[in-house]
Amino acid sequence: MSWISITISEGKNRQIRKMTAAAGFPTMRLIRVRIGDMHLSTMQPGEVIELAEITSML
Repeated sequence: MSWISITISEGKNRQIRKMTAAAGFPTMRLIRVRIGDMHLSTMQPGEVIELAEITSML
């Protein structure tokens, strides 16, 4: 099992899964760590943060 990091600026429907499968390495786990400038590492599963709060933190 290997881990890779992929950065894309605009994702299409299941783009990462399709790309890795075409290379012969199907994706077993996909983790989103950022959306635009918003880092998601401080959020807990199910947590909701209003956008106004995030922009003031940047």
